Amino acid sequence: MNKKLILVVGLSLISFIGCSSSEIMLSNSVENKITVDGSHEDWNGKLKYFEDEKVAIGFQNDNENLYFCLVSSDKSNAMKIMSLGLTVWFQPESDEQILGLQYPKRMDKVAPQNLMGKNRNQNGNTDFEMTINAMMQNQGEILLVDEEHEIIYASPIGSNDGYNVKISGANQQFIYEAKIPIGNNRLAQMPINIFPEEKVIIEFETGEIILGEMKKNGGMQQGKGGGQSGGMQGGGQGLRGDMQGGSGRGGSSRMGMERLNLDVEVKLAK
Repeated sequence: MNKKLILVVGLSLISFIGCSSSEIMLSNSVENKITVDGSHEDWNGKLKYFEDEKVAIGFQNDNENLYFCLVSSDKSNAMKIMSLGLTVWFQPESDEQILGLQYPKRMDKVAPQNLMGKNRNQNGNTDFEMTINAMMQNQGEILLVDEEHEIIYASPIGSNDGYNVKISGANQQFIYEAKIPIGNNRLAQMPINIFPEEKVIIEFETGEIILGEMKKNGGMQQGKGGGQSGGMQGGGQGLRGDMQGGSGRGGSSRMGMERLNLDVEVKLAK
């Protein structure tokens, strides 16, 4: 093999490696009962930290449920999730329908500068835990949406349909913990069509602030796509290809950050 061919092969390999769009993770097999209570005590040693996004994520599963936990000490991440909404997308290995778990929904017409000051202690410092709890008071419903953000299933928090999500703030950390019924769960009304030992791409995606609309109306507004979707409403490519509204990925905001967007490829445990 001549030097020119070696160089071409080397560049092709680098290009192939650089095009990988998702981080591969292994879901841990559930060893002890997991209580979805907004605590990461069940996740010691099972979270992987993503430096760019400033979040730690972990997955565990048994034969009937997939559990995941997202933890961040970055308060701007917490405010983006709480105010702009979060959609967790599931794309099964079998290329079945892509579904998004939407919780919390975005809070429209809320100025971001007011969010962290919603509760303050006697010293005038923001009480992070009280702020999160206050913002969760009106988040009483979990939604399942399709690729077009159309609602296909709605579930009140606390219902007995297999879905359970808990968000909390503790020790200056934002914690999002969830239980998702999967294919073998015959008691769930609408499980995600994935099974143990299979792979699934999971994407965590917030909405974004449209600065022009925010200044015009004095609060957060939705992108051109409309609705109360917690998914991205700007340009870019996610699991669902072309997106609606806006221009550019995420855009800047008064939170000083782009939208949160992280996708990982997860191999479920046996």
